[in-house]
Amino acid sequence: MKMRSFLSFILILLFCLNTQPIFAEETPTHHELSEFEEPLVAPAFIKPETAEVPVIMYHLVTKNGRYIGKYGISPTELENDLKYLKENGYETVVMADLIAFVRRGKNLPKKPVVLTFDDGNSGDYRYLYPLLQKYDMKAVVSVIGSAADECTAIAAKQTSPAVFPNSTWPELKEMSESGFIELQNHSYDLHGARGSGRRSGEPMDAYQKRLKEDLEKMQNLTHEMTGAKLNTFTYPLGIVSDGSEAVLKEIGFVSSLSCGEGMNYLEENNPDCLFRLKRVNRPSGVTASMILQKLEKDAKD
Repeated sequence: MKMRSFLSFILILLFCLNTQPIFAEETPTHHELSEFEEPLVAPAFIKPETAEVPVIMYHLVTKNGRYIGKYGISPTELENDLKYLKENGYETVVMADLIAFVRRGKNLPKKPVVLTFDDGNSGDYRYLYPLLQKYDMKAVVSVIGSAADECTAIAAKQTSPAVFPNSTWPELKEMSESGFIELQNHSYDLHGARGSGRRSGEPMDAYQKRLKEDLEKMQNLTHEMTGAKLNTFTYPLGIVSDGSEAVLKEIGFVSSLSCGEGMNYLEENNPDCLFRLKRVNRPSGVTASMILQKLEKDAKD
């Protein structure tokens, strides 16, 4: 009786040992499941990655007290802004970085910020450029082509060093090639009373033709003079008219900068979110710290 029970136990044990590997082989491993469940293209129901990106708008950097105010700050004020950003974990990015995030899913830093400088003033070369090198930071300079042409022509006739209202093309080329400054399009010659906006009574087709001719001229000239290929249009005076965005996209722009204030919310695979990005003007006396704290507070409310 005992022998029969012992033999039964042995048979049951052998049966279990022989059959266990069969079931183990048919069960997918955890690694195989991960590969199967993570396709290269995320399904549509997965929420796209988003990013909050503040953009600060500067104009003139100067030591001339007459021009310091709503659109002008001193080099000391600018340096204090850069120090604050560096000490508080912000990382400067440029338009190419925002475009790469939206269109290709390339990561942005944890605390991104864009510093934009409009017009291409001479202070960009004299003060901004050296400070960016000192603190290893980047900025976007949007150039008015006609102003760069004029100052470059005057500089060519000078026999001694001189200071001009705007940066010359050789200066812009040097800054662009350094990697510290990204050049963008602020029109060739549309920085008048209506900016790049549609004039009163102007037919839409005439407006779009005029806008396209000016911006294409600036695109081609900048590439010829600096080698840079511009991907963003910065609206002069912040004036945006119906019909302008269609022209920008036809030319090949993938982003634009406005003067509307607020935080920007970028979303992967949503290229339209790159147009009319908001910026906050930085006047003298209102620091980058104050601007960013307000933007972040408003974003939470």
